[in-house]
Amino acid sequence: MRSRRQEPITRNWGPHMVRPRADAVTILTAYGVLLYAVPAEQGIAALGSLGSPAVLVGIGAGIWWCWHQLHRRSGFDGTRPPLVRPMMFVFLFACLASYVAAATRALPTVEVSPADTGVLRTVSWLGVFLLACDGIPRKDRFDTLIARLIIAGGIFAALGLLQFVTGQSIIGGLSIPGLTAGIDAGIQNRSGFVRSAATAAHPLEYAVVLCMILPLALARAMHAPRGHRFWRWLPVAAMALAAGLSVSRSAMLGLLAVLVVLVPTWPRIARRFAIAIAATSVVAIWILLPGFVSTVQALFVGASNDTGVTSRTGSYDLAAGFVIRNPLFGRGFGTFLPQYRILDNQYLLLLIDGGIVGLAALLAVLVAALVGARDARRAARSNADRAMGQSLMAAVFAGATLFAFFDALSFSKAGGTMFLVIGLVGAFWRFMTSPEYHRDNPSLEHPGSRAR
Repeated sequence: MRSRRQEPITRNWGPHMVRPRADAVTILTAYGVLLYAVPAEQGIAALGSLGSPAVLVGIGAGIWWCWHQLHRRSGFDGTRPPLVRPMMFVFLFACLASYVAAATRALPTVEVSPADTGVLRTVSWLGVFLLACDGIPRKDRFDTLIARLIIAGGIFAALGLLQFVTGQSIIGGLSIPGLTAGIDAGIQNRSGFVRSAATAAHPLEYAVVLCMILPLALARAMHAPRGHRFWRWLPVAAMALAAGLSVSRSAMLGLLAVLVVLVPTWPRIARRFAIAIAATSVVAIWILLPGFVSTVQALFVGASNDTGVTSRTGSYDLAAGFVIRNPLFGRGFGTFLPQYRILDNQYLLLLIDGGIVGLAALLAVLVAALVGARDARRAARSNADRAMGQSLMAAVFAGATLFAFFDALSFSKAGGTMFLVIGLVGAFWRFMTSPEYHRDNPSLEHPGSRAR
């Protein structure tokens, strides 16, 4: 979203050169910093649950997108938009329909504010998506944003690792001017091992964020030029280790989802190297952290007796009762509160809150994002671009998988990361299918690279 008078970006400012203005990547970078750096329990007290700075930036991004559409000097260029964009508007309309349906019944007082907050959160996510999907001006700026997101993920993982090693929250005494801290849940433990959360509200939210950023870091690291490989692999190692040490079934399933999508596209030597690294890491953890491997093993072997699993499976009958009462549009997005029951299943929660229409709309968004990433990969003409398309598909698939084990849209970092990544899918699809990309890269395509 650049004005027509803006000059090309340059690093060497001459006396007659114009400094670059802030573009969508600048705003999305600020969004990412606020999303991951500000502890989840801190916000602007007067705004309540909407006081998160990242949520406010997302709403501002949506307003900026609308303003740009109203004041654009040229009409639409006639190119087909990515499928995920109309699906995202369908999801917004489904949430609004659910809100209207909730307003037509007698809402308990405790549910009024969450219903308003649910709609505004959706608007914030839509703003982030639209700014990423339509606002990133060039492929090099897309690469810049990906690099910054990976750095944020690496620091996010490093903080969690520090919490794991020290057993301390680290951020417990952090005070940010203008923000009021809520209740700090502190460090959680499982079988004597710390469950890290970094600045997230819950270890599961921490796992969702790591598993969605990790495949992007892998794609960049595997195609790093010489001299940059160490710095590209460092955040990969931090995120993979942090997810592995999170003492969480969901994190392991998220890593598995990432590998299921990525590994089949890797060269044979890369697959062998990954297996060797994984085996070495397991042995090192088994030696350095006695009891850790058996603890993780017990999470799966004894899952049928685990309270977390039984709570999830025991929620199906309860959910069926609510769905029967409001099958189409649900009881209102965001109105099924945690004090009623923690479902730990975003799809089940959305079925209750948004009904069949709301759940179908979210599934349509996720499927459209997966298809868009796949099509962008097929259209790509370089190995690095094909790897990025596959990694975006892995990120969406991992997030969609973990939605079945966590109420992700109730948490700002997990929901914000998902919609940011989906927006990146739309932007990448736009770049890979543009005539300029194929005109500027005629020699990169090789036989079979676009086989379907």
